[in-house]
Amino acid sequence: MAPGVNAQTQGLQLEKVRDKAYLLYERDDLLFGRFKKLDTDAVSSRPERVPIQAIEGGNLLQFNPDFGDMQQGSMTTWDFGTLSQVYFAFGVQISKLAEWATDEKEKAIEDVPSAEVENAMLQFSKAIDNLLNTDGSGTLDTVVSVTAPNIITVNNANQFWGNQIIQVVPSLGSAPRAGSPVQILTTDPNAKQLYLTGPYPVGTTAGDLLVVQGAPATAASSLLGIQYYQTQSNTGTWLNVPRTTYPGRLRTPYVNGNSGAVTPQVVRRMLNQLRIALGTEVADREDLLWYMNVDMEASWENAAIAVSQIIMNQVGGSTSEDMLKKSAPATAAGRKILTSIHAKYQRIDGLLLKYWFRAESKPLDFYNVKGQTTFPLYAPSGGLSAGEIFYLVAGFNIANANPRAGTYADSFALPTGY
Repeated sequence: MAPGVNAQTQGLQLEKVRDKAYLLYERDDLLFGRFKKLDTDAVSSRPERVPIQAIEGGNLLQFNPDFGDMQQGSMTTWDFGTLSQVYFAFGVQISKLAEWATDEKEKAIEDVPSAEVENAMLQFSKAIDNLLNTDGSGTLDTVVSVTAPNIITVNNANQFWGNQIIQVVPSLGSAPRAGSPVQILTTDPNAKQLYLTGPYPVGTTAGDLLVVQGAPATAASSLLGIQYYQTQSNTGTWLNVPRTTYPGRLRTPYVNGNSGAVTPQVVRRMLNQLRIALGTEVADREDLLWYMNVDMEASWENAAIAVSQIIMNQVGGSTSEDMLKKSAPATAAGRKILTSIHAKYQRIDGLLLKYWFRAESKPLDFYNVKGQTTFPLYAPSGGLSAGEIFYLVAGFNIANANPRAGTYADSFALPTGY
């Protein structure tokens, strides 16, 4: 007779499941978290007016008070921009089996419908945070390269998420590539790659734009992000005001990184460009915040490491000195740093958040029809499908009422490994 083995007892054995599911992706919303605290204007569907003092008034004249000609005067030029709302829907579908199979603690470690509500809120905030790091066209990033059949390499894969649907567009104003939109299966932020559920669209090539689903892929047609407002350009528009109307007045003080590292001299120059534009005390008076990705944080830390000095014969103990502090610098030139993995690589923004605000016509909430927030799905036959869908919806936009009130630098070198 054969001896008893473990396989003969597995039908009796209990299966242990850890009581926590571990997150394998990021859903940071650091910048949006700051913007949630900004002044918020409740608005209708009509564009909000944002007044500006565009050009100084008055005319200084040295004159002869003995019947001399005092010439004519002038006055301040006032104008306004207009901020339109954009609307977002975030849909989540749950099958009836998933609901029934997880509705008691004896069945599952999570009640899926409840968990999906919480996840949707967090994922929506992450998605808006991504859009805040764009130029206002809904373009989340550009294609760096493609690998057949379904891999797209980008600059920052943290601008995307698994299950997201995106458009692939050759350029703003162009029709999407054939086969677009496409769905992302997973992202690999370290390799800067997106894995699609199917082949990437025919003709996809380096330089193509990856645009949020539903956006028309034209300038200033989506959520207006940092790169829309903080620009050195004298072309285009600021809240529908042509920048050519007031040359130099609707662009942000700028420093070119010239493919170099972040240095104290560059940071000081950024601050001084802001002071030249709006006055010597503006950076201190308005509480400037530095905003950057981990690559620029590392570049700034490297500047400190390069000048650090350890005199070993003055160090006690039997353990070698730790050459790195626990965290990267929290300030630059005495101003706080906000590091976000959604920020644009090789760029640093100095933000004066006092001048930023939200205009909101629909606060974030569930899509609601006479008290109903979950809705049935229908099968191809016309009968009910065994599942439900709910939506989070919001209608708002972000404004920077003074595009000169900030500073930025780009085109820095990437530190090794980034």
